[in-house]
Parts: sequence; structure tokens; C-alpha cells
Amino acid sequence: MKERPLGQANSFGLAKVLNRNRRIRMSANRYKERITKLQRLLEQTDVEAVIVASAANLFYFTGVWIEAHERLLALAVRRNGAVLLVAPDLHRGELDPVGLPIVYWRDGDDAAKLLGDALPESGAVGVDEAWPSGHLLGLMKYRTDVSWTGGADLLGKLRRVKDRDELDLLRESASALNRVMQSFVPLIREGRSEAELLEELQQLWKREGIRELSFAPTVATGPNGANPHHTPGDAVVRKGDLIIIDTGGKLDHYCSDMTRTFSVGEPSEEQRTVYELVKKAHLEGIRAVRPGAAFSDIDRIVRGVIEEGGYGPYFTHRTGHGIGIDVHEEPAVQDGNGLAIEPGMVFSIEPGVYLPGKFGVRIEDIVIVTEDGCESVNDVVSKELRVLG
Repeated sequence: MKERPLGQANSFGLAKVLNRNRRIRMSANRYKERITKLQRLLEQTDVEAVIVASAANLFYFTGVWIEAHERLLALAVRRNGAVLLVAPDLHRGELDPVGLPIVYWRDGDDAAKLLGDALPESGAVGVDEAWPSGHLLGLMKYRTDVSWTGGADLLGKLRRVKDRDELDLLRESASALNRVMQSFVPLIREGRSEAELLEELQQLWKREGIRELSFAPTVATGPNGANPHHTPGDAVVRKGDLIIIDTGGKLDHYCSDMTRTFSVGEPSEEQRTVYELVKKAHLEGIRAVRPGAAFSDIDRIVRGVIEEGGYGPYFTHRTGHGIGIDVHEEPAVQDGNGLAIEPGMVFSIEPGVYLPGKFGVRIEDIVIVTEDGCESVNDVVSKELRVLG
């Protein structure tokens, strides 16, 4: 449950660190294969070309991560095989090795016209929906002869099934998170503030060699745990509190994510009841994951457990989200998503119950879909209710 922006993670200096010293994990052929797959998808539609423009999507197709900010950086992929990357000249050294045709522009040049010239003469053009609208408006001025449509479905269809290299990176990223969480749990104790614990958590990530987090961590004690979007503050951990820890980091731009809830001192009867209910929903959700099942079915099973336990109104978010280059990407594990689960998909199972003014409980694992079920990458951190001194 990470809908808020990075917030405090930015003050940690995380957002722009790129782990440049890590070895390259994927061959140039892997990126070319992805562009070819996109072109094959285009052949199955009436869309003539797609503009790929967000940092995450460009990374997926090139292996280079660039935050272009106000400057136009976009990859035009046409159905007929033509591909062109339009890029600011100041990124020349980073982009030259990607092996794609590139047109560079300098400040003062009309980058929108350069991109417009790379598009087909007519037909529909899909647009990366994470692209700033200002760039699209500038492009539309030049290309009134094409129609515009969203490109998220096409791009999402590729990214939601991970290839072998991606699965390896996601497992490695999860392993780093598992080590961080195992080291962090003994630091949780009565009298410490959420802010102090957050600082300790950030230091553990640094020691693990991870310099960019997937999202701003949640450290929420007592009544704060009833807010799924709580930002850690001055609240102090007290005996009798449940405390929610939700964190994740990026390894070579691939995210990890896990949530656990702990009890500081013996829990009350209600706290234990709710915890066991959430745990049951979580485990039944994982057991239900298999190729061919619909995501809406998983949500229904998980939600049904909590509703049967009498806490349905307090489970206020979807059951899970896809994860990969972005911490939130396709597919969504929620009601209404009838998409069939496929091997290679990766997503969270994270039911929660949030009782205003009292406490919250959430348990989250990331699962990788296999040929006959799924693999949980966070199982090394116990889901039994751990009572901390």
C-alpha cells in the first residue's frame, strides 16, 4: 500500500542514485527483443506507432535510466520496423551505446518537430501515458494528420510478464529486502519514535548497498497503523502497540516490497484476532495464485476471508499490485480485473485491516507466478505474530 510519493525518501538522497558501478545484467539483444515484441503487438492492433517516453519504459527498452525532466526524450516505435530515439544532446554519452538510431537535439532546437517527423504519415499513434502532457501538446501541433490514443495497454502487456533476467533481478532485490528486514526487527522496541526507527531502516538499506528505495517506508505504531498512508513522525512506540513496517528497495532499478506487522509486548485479544484473520486471508490468497485464475478471483478470495471475519469494511484497498521497474505497475489484484494470471507475472498479496483510533494490520509478500502456482520471495521473514520486548 504505497500510493504516496517518495517524500522522506528524497531527503535520504535516494531518487537519482543509479547504482552505476553494478555490472550490466542484460544483453543488448534482450532490449532489441522487447522492441520486436512491441512491434508484433502493434501488428495485432490498428495502432501504427507508439511513443515510449517515461524513464521506466525507456529503461525497459534501452537499459539506460534517464530522468529527462522538462527536456523531450522519447522513443518512436513504428509497426513497420522503423525505430528512432529523439534525445537531448547532453545525454549523448549515455545513449550512444544502446545501438538504436538516435537524433540528438540541443536547447533551442524544436525537439517536437524531430519526433513528429519520425511518426507515420497517418493512422493512430499510441502515447506513453506517463509522458508530461506539455510534450504531447507540442507534438500534436505538428502532427494534425494522425489520431492519438493511449499506449498504456500495449506497454503494460509487455511489462506485466517478466523475462528470466527480470525474475532473477527481482529475486535478488527481494533477498536484499529480506536481509534488511531481518536486521531491522530487533531494533523495534518500546520508547523509540517512528522517525528514529525510519532512520535506522534507511541506514540498513545503505549498508546493504541499496541507494534507492522503492517508496517512502511506512513505520506506523499504535493508532497510526490505521492509516495505510501514514508518514513516520514523532509518535513513540508503546507497550501494547502493533507496529506496521512496509519497505522496499531497488536493485538495478528493480523493486522489492514487503510489509510485516509486529506486536510490542503481548497483544490484546482483538489485536491477535485481527492479525490471525489478515494472515489467513494472506495465505489463502497466495494458495489461490495459479496460471489461468483471474486477478478478480484472488481479490474475492482474500476479501471474503476478512468479510467472513466481520472486518470487511476495514479492508480499504486492493489485494495487490504488480511490481518490477515500478513498485506499482500492471497487473492490479482487484475486483473487476478479469485478466488471467500467467507464469512470469509478479505481484503482491497484501490484505490489511485498519481500525480508526486503534491499530492496523497488514501482511505483504511478493509472489512470482510459476507453471503450477507461485513462489513467494519474502517467505524467509516469518508471518507469525512476533511479540517484541
